[in-house]
Amino acid sequence: MRFLLFFVLFTLSSFADARERLYTLYQQGNYLQACNLGLKGFPYHQNDEAYVSLYAFSCLKADLIDRLAAPMMTLNQSEEARANSAYFAVILMQKKLLMQALYDNKPMKNLTFPTSSHLLSKVFDLYLKAPQPNRLIKEYKDPSDSRLSYKLYPTQSNGRKSIAIDEYYDKILTLHHVY
Repeated sequence: MRFLLFFVLFTLSSFADARERLYTLYQQGNYLQACNLGLKGFPYHQNDEAYVSLYAFSCLKADLIDRLAAPMMTLNQSEEARANSAYFAVILMQKKLLMQALYDNKPMKNLTFPTSSHLLSKVFDLYLKAPQPNRLIKEYKDPSDSRLSYKLYPTQSNGRKSIAIDEYYDKILTLHHVY
C-alpha cells in the first residue's frame, strides 16, 4: 500500500515538474528543447491544455511547424485553447499551401485566408499578392518596414522537401528558417 502511495505521489510530482520545466525552457528562449520535452510528455499531458499550448508555441518558435498537428487536435475544451488551435491550423495550412505552390506549381488565385503576425503568414500574404512564378527564389519587401526583406524558396532538409524563408535587414541575412 505504501509503495502504491509513493508511486502515485512520485507520478503526480513528475507531471508537475514536466510542466514547470517546459515553462522554464520556454521563458529562457530554449524553444527547441521545450518542443522536444513537450513532444515526449504529450501522451501524458494531452488533456492539460496549458501544457499542450506551451508545447505547441515552443514548436512554432523553433520552426517545427509540422509538430503543431497533434496539439491542434486536442486543444478544444476552452475558448483560449480553441483560439490557439485555430492559430496553429492557419499557420500549418499556409505552410502546406506554400509547399504546393513551390513544388507543384499550384496557383493560388483569389484566395482569402486569415493571417497572423507570424513570419510564415507574412510571407504567405506577400506570395499571394505577387507569386513570381518564373523565379525559383521569391523575393519580397516588408510593406511595413522598407529595411526588411524576405526570400522564399524550396529546400531539402534531412532528405525531406521543405521551404525556407530568409530574413534580411538592410540586405544582410539575419535569420534563416526552414519549415
